Amino acid sequence: ISYFWGINSNLMAKIVINSNQKDVQLHIEKARSIIDTYLPSIYVDEVLKKLPFGHSYSKKVIRNVRANLNDNIEILTALVEVANENKNKLEKFKELIA
Repeated sequence: ISYFWGINSNLMAKIVINSNQKDVQLHIEKARSIIDTYLPSIYVDEVLKKLPFGHSYSKKVIRNVRANLNDNIEILTALVEVANENKNKLEKFKELIA
């Protein structure tokens, strides 16, 4: 066991891993906030278009990620992309009617 400034290096590794897990969780929470606010009601087909070619995700899996039953990062990313596109459309629409 090696020590760095009196702290067990194994403990430091656990702290770094826990810190990274917290960072990931914070990003997931932020993504879910964007999705909840801006994802259009009809979204599954748009999300499928955003996923990499040759993926094997079904519409059910996408809906499960949306319903917080799964934290698949690839699908979350596609959901955020669709939500951000919808946000931009809403902002443009607001500008046009203002």
